[in-house]
Amino acid sequence: MKGLLLKDLYMIRSYGKAYLILIPIFWIWMSFPKGSIFPPLYPCFLVSSIPITLQTYDEKEKWNSYSRTLPYSSGQLVSVKYLLNLMTMLLNLVIILFIRLCVSEINLEELGMILCSAVPISILPTTFIMPIAFKFDTEKAKLCYIVLAIITGIIGGVGFTAISHLTTFQKISIAPTLLAGIILTGTLIIYGISWKISIKIYSRKEFT
Repeated sequence: MKGLLLKDLYMIRSYGKAYLILIPIFWIWMSFPKGSIFPPLYPCFLVSSIPITLQTYDEKEKWNSYSRTLPYSSGQLVSVKYLLNLMTMLLNLVIILFIRLCVSEINLEELGMILCSAVPISILPTTFIMPIAFKFDTEKAKLCYIVLAIITGIIGGVGFTAISHLTTFQKISIAPTLLAGIILTGTLIIYGISWKISIKIYSRKEFT
């Protein structure tokens, strides 16, 4: 599994230079006080697109056929994309929280807002797109990704904005930490289901 992760990291370094440039730019933008909600959300969009981008290059280079000659199981070949998505999501989230802490204090309500927005936007596109990519091809999956990215972005942005403008009484009655826990738990459960479905699809697929 370590070799598969290194292979995808090398691919990001070779073919994903835009990620290495754009994401830090938005991290820097976040460091300015009283900015919009866009800078912390955009890196999440980029993180969510990494697995499907790597899968696209895998298809172009016939990696799916070649990988069958290597001592890796279907579960490992699929899991590397999901694990990389989680790793980049966690790294991005840690940096976002660190920057927000440096700029201003973060209370539980704001932490809940960040988590409820960043985590779904970072992993939900992968959740729904990767089974399609493994079943059919990345061209069909990319179209679905664009639609899902827009939907999750709207939901995340609206949720972030709505909670931030609630009155103190409303915030207390909603219990942001409980709401965040429910959203995050549901998101991760769906992610796990997608993971298993992708493994089952990939294990039954034949490559030439």
